[in-house]
Amino acid sequence: MKKLLAVFAALLFAAPAMAADWSFFGSQRMATFYIHDDFGDRLVAGDDSDWGLRWDFQGNSRLGARVKADKVSGLIELALRAPGGGNGGDDTVNTRRAVGFWKFSDNATLKVGKDYSPVTRSLSGQVFDTDNSLFGNGNFYGKRPAMLGLTLGAFDIALLTNALYTKGSKDDKVSYDIAPAGSDVDWNLPKLEASYLMKFGTFDLRPFGGVQYFKVDKGNEATSKLTDDLDIWSYVIGIDSMINIGAFYLAPQLAYGQNWSNAGWAAGRSGDTYARATIKKTNDDTNDAQSWSAMLVAGLKFSDTLKFEAGFGYRNDDADRKGVDDAVAWETYLQAVITLAKGVSLIPEIGYIDFGDDPATDADVGYRWYAGAKWQIDF
Repeated sequence: MKKLLAVFAALLFAAPAMAADWSFFGSQRMATFYIHDDFGDRLVAGDDSDWGLRWDFQGNSRLGARVKADKVSGLIELALRAPGGGNGGDDTVNTRRAVGFWKFSDNATLKVGKDYSPVTRSLSGQVFDTDNSLFGNGNFYGKRPAMLGLTLGAFDIALLTNALYTKGSKDDKVSYDIAPAGSDVDWNLPKLEASYLMKFGTFDLRPFGGVQYFKVDKGNEATSKLTDDLDIWSYVIGIDSMINIGAFYLAPQLAYGQNWSNAGWAAGRSGDTYARATIKKTNDDTNDAQSWSAMLVAGLKFSDTLKFEAGFGYRNDDADRKGVDDAVAWETYLQAVITLAKGVSLIPEIGYIDFGDDPATDADVGYRWYAGAKWQIDF
């Protein structure tokens, strides 16, 4: 942390010489929740249920800087993390966003770096699970990969890191059991994503989509377990909207596609097992997992210091494998956003998460209730 502060201090003193306007910001967040888990038909440590307290420093607390110099601007945002909910001392500082912008015409901007992908739009204010925002569980989430992006008015398009390139990354886990011994995984194209935001007075519509491709080369014919090369395609198509009716607002979204986990898109509550391609027993083709998700958020801005919001998210993954039914999970929440002072907010929230049934055994996986609040100070 001392090194981090020294870097920011150096940038601050260097700013006048760089002929750029620098502004720094921070956001510190605490999660204080009681959680009750029902394990369904399972036993965990000999129990069929459990409850406990989550009193954590949130890992999406941040320190950042915005820079502007004529037609070039940038954003650096670092995630501040601590193990054991903040009781374990210092931990790594991770890069949330690091992106530069060049506005080379009145209606066009080049984006270079690591930022939210074009398919991502945060429509939910859910704060549980480190501001989960229903991401992957109704609100489609493309994460923050490296990219070359182009914004042309309301059209946003980007070439992003192929998720297979991130093997070993905790945040972009990709299962490699699609490539048996003797075969070779090749990725020679970046992932492509795009969205288009159309505004119509009190509401908007935003269609979005993405596609990724990689190949599993069968390798040496004498030793390979594959009879042919395999083409693995991932794609998503979707649409969402923000609708404002006076003090009320609605935010729906619907998305459909296949092999979402192979592309590194958020896996949701069921994990990535049922949202990725697998090899058929004939070894010359794949089972492509079909997925769809839906969400609806509704809110009321009661005053400048008080807002209410409720949300619902649903996710279905069909692995298309014999003996494996659909993996289904859904969740809902209700919250109040209370502004105590400028930059200071308290967000009480209660929610329910249903983990559905085990797709292979039909056993009840269980559910979770939670109630508590997020505390946040922005500066």
